[in-house]
Amino acid sequence: MEMALVRAALDSPSLLDTREEAVLRTALSLARLYKVRHEGHDYAVDAWTTPFREDVSRRLGPVLLGKRRITRDQLVPHVRDLRAPVLKLRDELVHRLHGLVPEEVLHRELQHKSLVVVAGGGGGTAYVYMGVMSLLDEHGLKPSLLAGTSMGAILMLMRSRMARFDEGEVVNIIRTLSWRKLFRFISTENRYGLPAAMRLFLRSGLGRYFNAGPGSQPEAGLQLKDLPVPMIIAVGGIRRGMLPRPLEYYERLLGTSPVSLLSPTGVARRIQAVMGTLAEFFTRPEIMVKLHLGLDDTTARFDAIDAAGFSSALPGVIHYDVLRDDAHMRGLLDGLMEEKGIFRLMDGGLVDNLPVKAAWKAVHHGNIGTRNAFVLALDGFAPRLSTPFWLPLQRLAAMTVAPNLTYAHLVKRFGPTLSPLELVPSVQLATKAMHFGRKQLTPEMPFLTRMLSPLPHLG
Repeated sequence: MEMALVRAALDSPSLLDTREEAVLRTALSLARLYKVRHEGHDYAVDAWTTPFREDVSRRLGPVLLGKRRITRDQLVPHVRDLRAPVLKLRDELVHRLHGLVPEEVLHRELQHKSLVVVAGGGGGTAYVYMGVMSLLDEHGLKPSLLAGTSMGAILMLMRSRMARFDEGEVVNIIRTLSWRKLFRFISTENRYGLPAAMRLFLRSGLGRYFNAGPGSQPEAGLQLKDLPVPMIIAVGGIRRGMLPRPLEYYERLLGTSPVSLLSPTGVARRIQAVMGTLAEFFTRPEIMVKLHLGLDDTTARFDAIDAAGFSSALPGVIHYDVLRDDAHMRGLLDGLMEEKGIFRLMDGGLVDNLPVKAAWKAVHHGNIGTRNAFVLALDGFAPRLSTPFWLPLQRLAAMTVAPNLTYAHLVKRFGPTLSPLELVPSVQLATKAMHFGRKQLTPEMPFLTRMLSPLPHLG
């Protein structure tokens, strides 16, 4: 209802003045309120807010969710009728929570909305998200929580290490990366990930930006819980005894000649064979386990780079693993795989290519200290007729996206983007992708800014 009200106000500036809009939106905030979090503790308030919620829904639902155009004549009577009940209930909650929750904490919960950004996978298509991050920062909109899958996870990880987005720093990081630095064609042990022709060495490219700091073990990197912006990363797991084909099949799927795989063009010649293999996973969800690293206290202790690496390990294409001497990570991985009955970890896009529901759960578990949040979902790999080569795989990925859509306040689907094969673009291409992202989200910025601006205090 709040989104409908804000969009109507943007379409018709004379619909409500600032104070009138604040009354209705504060009423909607109060109606949604069922717990208030302070210093790690939740305090239930739904016993007092439920009757008010029902009254607000009865009054505003037909107006804001109906098919008729929203008019000032419809809204002003509700502004008059709701102002006093809003102030009365707010003051009652202040009294009920006295000594438990400071008054300013309750006011902040009602007046301030936090931004949550969820980024889908899709290889090089994801680079448009960096343009989105730049645009949001220019408008003073900083995420309180990030979630991502595959390449979306890697790029959100780069954002999560910055208190403020720095486009220049991102470009400089991209400048230091290369196809040969990140991918190697060597035969190695596979302990936690599925084998593949291309071995991803994500730590070689990004490790120096995620060092745990002085006093840590040499092999230790930042854990998810230590990132300046909290992060959730989707990873898939294969149940024991349910791998569709022998391990050796995935290692040989792209062929045996690394020379043909040293460029995106070489990979393109093999990718159609991969699509059939991936379909075996997408169409049999019962053989997979959906994991959201960072959602709970245990997985929040995962090494951030390892989490993003496993999320990007596309079966038969990219192999990621933890083979270094890291007792902490090996202990976590062994415990997780034993608990969940998992044989190997793999790309999160096979189970949850746009993990909006996981981000929503994190908010309502109290992970970011507020439940008043706006969830922005970014999907660069949505089905597009303009990219027919990728359409079958996009449609398969969309099967995992669909259950998430009801948990997002705004889903932004992108086109044009870079090719999915542009995993390590040049600075020129990355800059082009950022331009694509900025341009395509710009029409939504008045709405996002209005939704995320603090509401005036009602006195």
